[in-house]
Amino acid sequence: MTTTTGCRAVIIDDETWIREGLSEHINWEVLGIELVQVFQDGVEAIRYMEEHPVDILLSDIRMPNMTGLELVARLRELEKESRLLSSTKVIFLSGYGDFKYAQEALRLGAVDYLLKPSDVEEIEVALQKAKMLCANEAAAPDKQEQKVAEEPSSYLIKKALQMMSARFTEDLHLNQIADELFVTSNYLSRLFRQETGKSFSDYLSMLRIEKACELLGTSNLKIYQIGESVGYPNPRYFSEWFQKQKGMSPGDYRSKHA
Repeated sequence: MTTTTGCRAVIIDDETWIREGLSEHINWEVLGIELVQVFQDGVEAIRYMEEHPVDILLSDIRMPNMTGLELVARLRELEKESRLLSSTKVIFLSGYGDFKYAQEALRLGAVDYLLKPSDVEEIEVALQKAKMLCANEAAAPDKQEQKVAEEPSSYLIKKALQMMSARFTEDLHLNQIADELFVTSNYLSRLFRQETGKSFSDYLSMLRIEKACELLGTSNLKIYQIGESVGYPNPRYFSEWFQKQKGMSPGDYRSKHA
């Protein structure tokens, strides 16, 4: 590790040769950045940063146990909880060129998003930019308290709910939504229950029953057609599911509410 005083940085990448290359070939001392730790796993990194705040994070996107995007989302939660006026400057270094990854990275406040393989010079430019942003924040300690941005977790759930509302008629599963939001299904499941008070499947069922009831009361569609329109193409299963949800058959509900 370097001993330079100034901005503190960590590296996170699950590939050994990349961690070693970034540690050894970037001129940390000349940049005035102290490389304090190197991690192969986002879980290890967040545990460290819970106790040891850092200024700059240089991270891969796709890693086992916790993705880089998920790691930064958790980091932003920690910053909000501690009411910090400054935030860790993030540089993503990834082999994935999908623009959606870059969009999500920028939403989380990333300074830069670089594609592997990147030249050392290109990475050093991004690090200099991050250091400058740190210096600008440090130079204005008396600024008024900023409004804390919406929690990334709330953002993720908001996006998940929007996707579910648009696609609840499909054969929709939690892991599909998690993949599209670039987080693990376990992480999304925990946040979903935490913020909605329901499981993913219970919330999806709620959307479907609301739409089924609306159609039964206002449309002339046959019952099996309504079942198909809310994601249950098997008429018998739809009727059994509806009975369980509302305590009456779809036909009885229609008779009562039409």
